Amino acid sequence: MLGKIKQDLQQNLFKTRLTELINMDHPLVKLAHEISWDKIEAEFEGLFSKEGRPSIAVRKIAGMLLLKEMFKESDESVVERWIENAYWQY
Repeated sequence: MLGKIKQDLQQNLFKTRLTELINMDHPLVKLAHEISWDKIEAEFEGLFSKEGRPSIAVRKIAGMLLLKEMFKESDESVVERWIENAYWQY
């Protein structure tokens, strides 16, 4: 019998966790596990207001600044590469 692709498989793409798509032995994944994100968030927590519009997560900003320096990127190019690179997003 000829195999057929189920029509609903594509919808599950958006429910898949990033950890199921990337290699967990990649150097950037290992680096992310070495960083104490809780300490970084605690350090910067006092600089944010308790009221008003929610900010971007401290981990995302700190991570992007780290990637910017590691890969010698500009502000614009680090954002472009972050959008396209699942390891950078992790």
